[in-house]
Amino acid sequence: MGQKEIEQFELLEQKVESLISAVSSLNEQKMMLDRKVRTQQEEMGTLRGEIDALRADRDVIQKRIASLLEKITEYEA
Repeated sequence: MGQKEIEQFELLEQKVESLISAVSSLNEQKMMLDRKVRTQQEEMGTLRGEIDALRADRDVIQKRIASLLEKITEYEA
């Protein structure tokens, strides 16, 4: 092999190593983002549960208020 071929081979080696490093870095970022997505999905599930519970409480309170107002109205009549 001549000098030119050796230089080209070395350049190819450098580019391959650079690509491998970039792919490795991207894989690490993907894993980190996957963990973050899972965490946020869990938090969203928790928050949805809390919202549902608050809505149920609100409905109970509204019914109790309506019942009390009805009793007051009956008493006044």
